[in-house]
Amino acid sequence: MVDNSADLVERARLVVEALERDDVEGVAAARSSRLAGWEPGPWMRDVWAARLQAAAGSGRRLVAGWKVHDEMARFRLEGDGGEAFVTVLLDAEGLVGLDVAAELRDWRFGICIGCSGEQQDELRAFWERLVEAPLSFGDGFGAAPRWPDPAYPQQLHLDVAVPDLEAAEADVLAAGATKLRDSGDFRVYADPAGHPFCLYPGEARELARVVIDCPDPLVLADFWSGLLGMPERVEETADRIVIARPDRRPPMIALQRVEDYQPPRWPDPEFPAQLHLDVFFDDREERERLALRLGAVKVPPQGGSCPVYADPAGHPFCLCMTGE
Repeated sequence: MVDNSADLVERARLVVEALERDDVEGVAAARSSRLAGWEPGPWMRDVWAARLQAAAGSGRRLVAGWKVHDEMARFRLEGDGGEAFVTVLLDAEGLVGLDVAAELRDWRFGICIGCSGEQQDELRAFWERLVEAPLSFGDGFGAAPRWPDPAYPQQLHLDVAVPDLEAAEADVLAAGATKLRDSGDFRVYADPAGHPFCLYPGEARELARVVIDCPDPLVLADFWSGLLGMPERVEETADRIVIARPDRRPPMIALQRVEDYQPPRWPDPEFPAQLHLDVFFDDREERERLALRLGAVKVPPQGGSCPVYADPAGHPFCLCMTGE
């Protein structure tokens, strides 16, 4: 058997070096036909440069590279501000995926907030102003939540911690949010597209929790803790369970019981998944098998790049390979 590790790593290294030179044409030339419609310039400006600067700072150098599997290589970059890890996905033709992270993990998740194409820029600006978090926007959208109407429920929402609740409230209202309820120790708002979210007092501004509605928190806590490797139970009652990574770093995931729970009717745009998780693993096939063992159901493909599953409460999520 021929070991192609060196060839894979060298091909991937050329992509990373082009990215670091800000060589948009070089990165574009490295694309596989699977990425023919992807323009690297905006990604290089908004994601590559921003994430690397935040994680590693300036004066970066590539200090190590290795093969993860036959389609994936990973590199460690060091700079004056720390280190960053870059994942490069390649097929026989060329580049098919990229990822930049501040820590070395074999999984992570992002949150896709449902909205129409016309709302994407407005929502992106709103959430970037509110919190630094792995968010994306789109996925089609026919009807916003009508909180607290159970026929058009929120399904998932985000809890954001802020050091100054009054100042954060003024900020989100000025940016287009609507105040829904003041519960004393936390407050509920809707973003400009109608998605509810909560502000909680905290030491730092950060995404504290992704909160998932369900009829039985125990079932979903077992599912998501098993899939994501989040064994810690920070809070556990009959109506609410909060799970976390072993180091208890946020964001955590909260599973909360709601009365008259109504799951999304994905892909029906009139009863959409208001938010969904995109879960990224180095070994997607192994995690797909694990998801099915834990109770997920694979749903028919709708043309996206990643397979879609539903958790035991019917929430769709995407299982992707790191970098897709």
